[in-house]
Amino acid sequence: MEGKRHFLWGAAMAALVVGLVAGVSWAVYPDRPITMIANYTPGGSADLSARALAKYAEKQLGQPVAVVNKPGAAGSLGVGAIAAAKPDGYTIGLTTYGPLTMAPHMYDLPYNPLTDFEYIMGYGKYMYGPCVRGDSPLKTLKDLVDFAKANPGKIKYSHPGLATPNNFGMIYLARATGVKWEGITFKGAPEAVAACLGGHVDIVSQNPLDVVPYIKAGRLRLLASFCDTRWEWVPEVLTARELGYNFDVVSWLALGAPKGTPKPIMEKLRAIFKAAMSNAEFLEVMKNMYIPVVYRTGDEYKKFVEEGYKQNEKMVLELGLHKSQKAK
Repeated sequence: MEGKRHFLWGAAMAALVVGLVAGVSWAVYPDRPITMIANYTPGGSADLSARALAKYAEKQLGQPVAVVNKPGAAGSLGVGAIAAAKPDGYTIGLTTYGPLTMAPHMYDLPYNPLTDFEYIMGYGKYMYGPCVRGDSPLKTLKDLVDFAKANPGKIKYSHPGLATPNNFGMIYLARATGVKWEGITFKGAPEAVAACLGGHVDIVSQNPLDVVPYIKAGRLRLLASFCDTRWEWVPEVLTARELGYNFDVVSWLALGAPKGTPKPIMEKLRAIFKAAMSNAEFLEVMKNMYIPVVYRTGDEYKKFVEEGYKQNEKMVLELGLHKSQKAK
């Protein structure tokens, strides 16, 4: 009996020591640089928003927050790198909506968006829409649809990946109107926009950052907003729903960490990055990038992911893009 008491006492002390050591490590976190993975190409809206957040956060954390770009597979490569990282708070990154709710149904990926992440927060809502060149004879969405109906397969559009809202918006529109056109995948948004400006494709389906400057300069023309609201920078252009098409496309900018990252570290990251959203410099950057700032807690964003995952699986199956259908 005495031996058993000694064993239990020893086990309790060991647990206490482990807890104290862990508590100390959490208390001093971070004691070295943090890596923030951006899952799209440098210079795009996701990349620039991540850098703006990192700049503020590193001042509060007292350690560098290095943004490392890992583009590819419609954002899935970078998200996969986050999931595979050690859950110690020293690797975080962009867990954007498409790679979590669309891509998993289309590709065999090394992560599960429902189980492999701790979400820090959602911080911006993406908008999308189809643009033509400023000198295009297609002045309205009706012009585009009419031309596409009269010329099946002739229209080509650029986008940054099959598993992106950019592409899904064009697919939704094609299904709603019965037209056929061809999507061309590019590595990132800058390349997709350049393809349209250069006349290699007829349309680019993109978000405001990458096209509004060209719209203001008269080099591109927005035909509709694929979102549930109009673009505030081109308020006269209607949404797809306002034009009679029963769909809209949403997406989010968000931050996450690997599953199992200690709760005290997650709480610290959540508090600091939420505060970063009120920073004047960050807000100015977001304004200049044409991204509405919208805060969602980690739990709220997780719910968005869970709901979007289910909704998009059904849509991907209907479109014939599901990975199980490709194998047949």
